[in-house]
Amino acid sequence: MTVLIASVALLYFFTVKTGTKTRESASEKKFYKLTFGHNMPKDSAMDKAARKFADVVSQKTNGSVTIVIYPNQELANDHKMIEMAVEGDLDILLSPTAKMSAVLPALQYSDIPFLFPHRDDAYDMLDGAPGKLLLGQLNQYGLIGAAFWGNGFKQFTANKEVHSPKDFKGMNVRTMKSPMIIDQFREFGANPIPIDFHETHKALKDRVVDGHENPVAAIYGMKFHEVQSHIIVSNHAYLAYVFCFSRKTLEGLPPDIQQTLISTAKELTGYERELIDGQEPEILRKIAETGVKITYLSDEEIKRFQLAAKGILYKYAPVVGGEIIDATMEYLGKKYKYEAGDDIIIGLNADMTLASSMSGIAIERGMRLAAKEINERGGLLGKELMVVAMDHTGNTARSNENIRSFGKMKNLVAVMGGLHSSIVLANLELIHLNKIIYLIPWSAHPQITQNGYEPNYVFRLSANDTYVGPFLVNHALNRTKKIALLRVNTEWGAKNEEIMVNYLKEHGLTFTAIESFNSNETDFHEQIERISRSGAEIIILIATSNDGANIIKSLFYGNKTIPVISHRTITGGDFYNEVKKELKSIDLSFMQTYSFITANNNKSKELVKKYMYEYGVKTQQEIFSPEGTAHAYDLVNILAEAIRQAGTLDRAAIRDAMEGIQHYDGITRTHSPPFTKKRHDALDEKGYVMAVFDMKGAIIPMGEGKK
Repeated sequence: MTVLIASVALLYFFTVKTGTKTRESASEKKFYKLTFGHNMPKDSAMDKAARKFADVVSQKTNGSVTIVIYPNQELANDHKMIEMAVEGDLDILLSPTAKMSAVLPALQYSDIPFLFPHRDDAYDMLDGAPGKLLLGQLNQYGLIGAAFWGNGFKQFTANKEVHSPKDFKGMNVRTMKSPMIIDQFREFGANPIPIDFHETHKALKDRVVDGHENPVAAIYGMKFHEVQSHIIVSNHAYLAYVFCFSRKTLEGLPPDIQQTLISTAKELTGYERELIDGQEPEILRKIAETGVKITYLSDEEIKRFQLAAKGILYKYAPVVGGEIIDATMEYLGKKYKYEAGDDIIIGLNADMTLASSMSGIAIERGMRLAAKEINERGGLLGKELMVVAMDHTGNTARSNENIRSFGKMKNLVAVMGGLHSSIVLANLELIHLNKIIYLIPWSAHPQITQNGYEPNYVFRLSANDTYVGPFLVNHALNRTKKIALLRVNTEWGAKNEEIMVNYLKEHGLTFTAIESFNSNETDFHEQIERISRSGAEIIILIATSNDGANIIKSLFYGNKTIPVISHRTITGGDFYNEVKKELKSIDLSFMQTYSFITANNNKSKELVKKYMYEYGVKTQQEIFSPEGTAHAYDLVNILAEAIRQAGTLDRAAIRDAMEGIQHYDGITRTHSPPFTKKRHDALDEKGYVMAVFDMKGAIIPMGEGKK
């Protein structure tokens, strides 16, 4: 907050001859006290540069401006300081771009991994056109951007040697609360865990996380090297800081002081960077003396990381802005003959982190395995196929936003959806407005493909509830005619009810009870009691993983051991681990369209081998949500054939080609043809099986035994 310290009357007199009168005039010199917050320790290089800034401003203004520095998050954490600056409660802010991206997402630019070959390239871009475009956008958010300072290039730390993305697989890694950085480590196969900067040392010490990233100055200043055994010098992204002012503060100051503050921040940018860069060799030497092993990624190792992180650039180009990315690519092209890549993009729009994340991950793995095979065979139309995943977290609005972002991507040919039928149904208008080929490897609502759009851009290789409902009912009728339905209160749940009620009616039967529930309910006592009183001897369950687990718990703790026959959707999350104790007492089975365990064709066996190698599993039983992987694998290969036949990346032409493929010998089955103009479903009820969980949570087709 700007403080006017004092007003001192400095009287100066001058005489003007106006007859017998003398006129006197006086002016006041005003003093201003400004607050300046940042997150680095006191006396760190960045703090020294901040204090230098305060001294120079004081000199330039002849002492009328005093700047009080608050280092080390003394005022508040970074996100709170950003909020304070926007509100005018903090005058000057120096904050990492990754955290500032909460205000302006485009500021994730400098975090794009392995984008800048050398530090001078990062400086040229941040001081040049891309940086000016970014700083200019801050004005609308209540901040005035002056310059990009920084804390150096980021390095990896871990408790083991890291030489490739595979070394990160399964590792818990601390990140900032930055979508891009979280995605970066996901691309490497790690488990990213957002933790505040000042909580990181404790998290590393307590082994809550096994590694993290930070520049050398931060690693040493925060003593992260004391709780990590390895530092991997990767220079994979530049940790830029935005030097900015509260707009409310700046606009309340005289124009000359405004100009002094902004120009001084720019003038000292080089000084700040020299301090940071100059200290790194000495810091690394001191760290090495403590016994920490320091390794440097080779050029070949960096290329492996670049390839693994390639999708990040495509994914975030629409977020950062085409003009900024184009300027960067032009610079890199001229200086290094760098080719940004002209890859063919296939997107994934699914829940990747919350209740149904296992289905999203299974789909992603099938997509990546197929894309890798295609690229190893030479790619498509002279280009490589790149998978870019976006997380909609089970949220329709976010899913729509993802589709809009995909629609802006150059060379996007298709997007694959996730588990949630209701989300896909809500996306249909946007999908067809953008003419995006939408591939369905899981969602089962009939209307997804029978959607009334002409031409229809949605293609499904998955179960269809038109067939699932009768299949589940028939399986129940093999045991009893006293069947109850318990289904989620969504469009998907209602459609399943309609299909099964009509099917039973055709056979002169009805459910003993029909009960519904809202997603994320935890108490199902009343529904289960009514089902029990109806005399039901089997419950058909239509629920997702989280809801299904809560229902099983309610049955168990309510001492109701009614057998349950479920839709396959419960297998899209961590259902088994949630209820493995309760399942010892509850008879549960569920339908599946595919199993790697029973599939004996050569293509399936080969895919299992590749899956096991790529994802570090030892048996096919460990392949979770297997049909998600199998369906996604087949859909990518069918799409690839359509691209070959179309001979273009024009989505309308590829869509037409999807309808014209005559034969595809797939993992799930042989398709002759997979799709036609009138039929956009590749699977029917043939091949549906009932399955159970074995004692380790593997999905076993019934008849194979609980191994």
